[in-house]
Amino acid sequence: MSASMLFQNALLIDPEAGTQTRGHLRVEDGFITDIGTDLIPKSEGEGVIDAQGQALAPALIDLRVNACAPGINGPEPLHITFKAAAAGGIGTLVLSPASGQGITRPEDLEWLDYQALSAPVRVLGAGYGLDGEDGLSEIGLMLRAGAAYIGDKGKAIADTRLARRIMAYASTFDAVVSLRPDDPFLASGTIAHECDMAARMGLSQRPGVGERIGAQRDAALAELTGARLLMDRITTREGLEVLKTAKQKGLDVYGSVPLTHLLFNTVDIGSFQSAYRFEPPLREEEDRLALIDAVKSGLIDFVVSDHTPMAHFDKDQPFGDAKPGTQALEALLPGLCHLVAEGYLTLAEALRAVTCCPAAMLGLDQGRLKVGAPADLVLFNPDAPALSLRQPAVSTAPSVFAGRRLAGKVIATFIEGELVAHAPTEDHA
Repeated sequence: MSASMLFQNALLIDPEAGTQTRGHLRVEDGFITDIGTDLIPKSEGEGVIDAQGQALAPALIDLRVNACAPGINGPEPLHITFKAAAAGGIGTLVLSPASGQGITRPEDLEWLDYQALSAPVRVLGAGYGLDGEDGLSEIGLMLRAGAAYIGDKGKAIADTRLARRIMAYASTFDAVVSLRPDDPFLASGTIAHECDMAARMGLSQRPGVGERIGAQRDAALAELTGARLLMDRITTREGLEVLKTAKQKGLDVYGSVPLTHLLFNTVDIGSFQSAYRFEPPLREEEDRLALIDAVKSGLIDFVVSDHTPMAHFDKDQPFGDAKPGTQALEALLPGLCHLVAEGYLTLAEALRAVTCCPAAMLGLDQGRLKVGAPADLVLFNPDAPALSLRQPAVSTAPSVFAGRRLAGKVIATFIEGELVAHAPTEDHA
């Protein structure tokens, strides 16, 4: 790839400004150097890509990816996770504290940095805040080793005293603490949202109010300690109300939502298909619509893939016995484009939650379409029908999106102006 490259005739999506305009964009030495409507090649040596009206936007930033490493040999090797992210238009991914056997030590982050040297995308790790059941991990050392944030392992921390200590310690570093808002005692042993559908199916049920209880506790602790708090994977109207109140009080609080809960609801579990077994569980349609509205208004800051690869044997079980989760990296952009096609969001609104907003929280320069920003870009067709996770997909782990027709085809992904992934030729049509 040339050190200088010109994208011509593109639909330029700027999520930070909330705009989409037709024009050209120049990349030099890994950075965006010019944006306009009348740019022409500087020389014969400059590479030129005719976008033919396709969308050009910042490459996505995914704040929650549950990889099979470090520490275990899972069903998806780490290099496949990285490759799937690139194929999905993701330029930066954050491995969650629950990845593998857990990111619990600074050595885990150093190991991840080494693995990232050969990755096609940018890779960060988030550290687990606890050491055992009743002590803190090496939070300061992990942050110095580059942890993107400190969090739990995907389930609410039951001990309020420990949650407070994590927040207080992290606040001295101005670090974000990501906690799953839920009441662990109401959630214990449950596999479905408390609703008529789950009752008829005879499934153990979890009330949505548990999320409100957990969010209220965490917001109160954030106020007490001055910590920056990420309410991880909010899925209910009750949780959104607490997030809204916390923001109105001026607390430094963020909220994320998993892609699955923007697209599916409790009706989908009626067939007992284990593909729809998630943690947290799918909620009611009113919750789904409220979550989409929260993404549109900016109340929800981030959309995450919550990518969770697992063996087919673990997923191909009766609903109650199947492991929760799905692989979703290649579906993140098509899933958001699907919501755009259905009229729920504009492209800029959908992309804001996976570009400039996570970049701002993490203090990253990428995630923006402006002069001086790193040229981490995704070229895609937002209107073309897309069979998400077309066979064969990069990741072969079970996915609720396999065979599902969405909108939006990823054509190519660039990191610092270098091509790291592109669709097969037949997908350009």
